Order: sequence, then structure tokens, then C-alpha cells
Amino acid sequence: MLNCFNYLCPQNTQEAIQLLLDNQGAEILAGGTDLLPELRQKSTPDKVLIDIKKCADLQGIEEQDAFLSIGALTTIREIQSSNIIKEKYRALRDAADVFGCLEIRNRATIGGNIVHASPGAEYGTPLFGFEAEVEIAGPNGSRVMPIDGFWFDLGRVELKKGEILKRILLPKIDSQVLSGYRRLSRVKGMDLASLGVSVVVINPGQTDKREIRVAMAAVQRTPYRNSEVEELLSHREIDRNLIEMAKEKLAASIAPRESSLRAKPAYKKAMVGTLMEKILKSLKVL
Repeated sequence: MLNCFNYLCPQNTQEAIQLLLDNQGAEILAGGTDLLPELRQKSTPDKVLIDIKKCADLQGIEEQDAFLSIGALTTIREIQSSNIIKEKYRALRDAADVFGCLEIRNRATIGGNIVHASPGAEYGTPLFGFEAEVEIAGPNGSRVMPIDGFWFDLGRVELKKGEILKRILLPKIDSQVLSGYRRLSRVKGMDLASLGVSVVVINPGQTDKREIRVAMAAVQRTPYRNSEVEELLSHREIDRNLIEMAKEKLAASIAPRESSLRAKPAYKKAMVGTLMEKILKSLKVL
């Protein structure tokens, strides 16, 4: 079915916010790689689309004093090409490398990926592992919140009427940091993740100060971290017994949806610890 949309293209973020307030039920169009396929499957007469691509303050990657700022409209290809991300936030680069195809990476945005709030979104786990924050612009100014509070349920994020995700803030970490992201999918090539895992290791060369964070995708209704497993692996030498204990705790703690079309819960429980172990080995922590 061919749908007709009322297309609006604001020149800046404040204009976009006003258009959201004036048009009940309007949809934000950024890259469109999630939104447009959804709209094609629905009968949506007179749907209002607000295209925010011209909002300059939602774009770009910029180093600031305390954090790295990534504008919500930054494309996956820009993340893939960024030297600072490759050097200091490698898990974000890893996620870009397996994100769709080249054409999709040139259109899709990091903001759209996390606002869509899919449990298996590529950027849910790397951003959670780095303990990112999000800045949200709205009619009453801007506010900042932790990214794990931004997702509050499957497909739902903490955006009030008239609000737009402005940028992601990645805290700068003075210590050495290693990170990685891996996923499983049904086929090689362009497919959504059946399961994803990110690992962030702070102070990898100092066992007593080493902190390990493990974030998982498509195992709960929102991206998930297990503090018990992280405490088990941090600040000590890691041997085979410890890894097996961590894998068992991960498997026991996750609750994948039975309705998932890409992998059964038993498979995810069996593989989530294996992905974590592979990343730790690739980072030479094991």
C-alpha cells in the first residue's frame, strides 16, 4: 500500500521541537532505515514526518573536556571512519563494522538506532558498557540522563512530548581502556543480531585495578548488564574456573523472549558467555 505523508523539514532543532508540539503523533525522520520499513507495513494516512537532517547541532563527533560528544544524527559510517572511536572506544567501531551494508551505514544514525530501542540494537551494549549519557533537547531546554535510564522497555525510551535526542556523551576515562563487541546472527552479512555482547576493560594491565564491564543485547527487554558477573571478574586474576562460573551466572540471569524470531532462549543462554569469553581473549585479558 502506498502511503502519503505530510513532510516537514525544519532548519534547526528548536524549529523541530515546535513542529513536534504542533503535530500530535508526528514521527521524527533521521536516517529512516528503521522508520520507513515500519511505515510501509502500516496504513498511515496523513502521517506527519519531521525530517531533522538539517539540524546542525545534532551532527558530528567532537572531543570535549570531560567526554566525547556524538551527535544523534552521526551516521554509522562516520563512526566507522572516526580515528578517536577506533583508538579509544573500539566496541563502537566493532558494532559499525557489522551494521547492515555500506548503503545502510551511510544513512542510519546512532541516534535512530538507540531511539528505536530494539533489544538487539547494535549500539545498546557498547554505549551501556561505556556508561554513556544522553542529552535530550525539548521545549524546556536540555536535560542529561544515563543511557540505561533512557531505555525503559521494549521499543520505548524516555522522551516526553516535544523532546528530541540531541547527542550521546561518552565519558573520558583517564586510564587505559580496551573494548570489543561481538554478535551472532542467523546468516553472514546483512542481518539483525540474534545476540550481542560488549566488553569494556579499564586498566587491563593492572590486575588489582582492572574493571571489567559486560553488556548484552537481545537477552532482556532492554540492554542488560550483570553487576555480580562484573564484580566476579574485576580486580583479580581470571582463570578457567572463574570464567566458567561467570558464564553460568550470565546464563542464569538472562531472560530472552520466547517470541524472538532469530534465536531460542536456550541458544542465547548457551552462547552469551562464549561471546564474552571470546572478547576477553581478543583483548588479551585471558
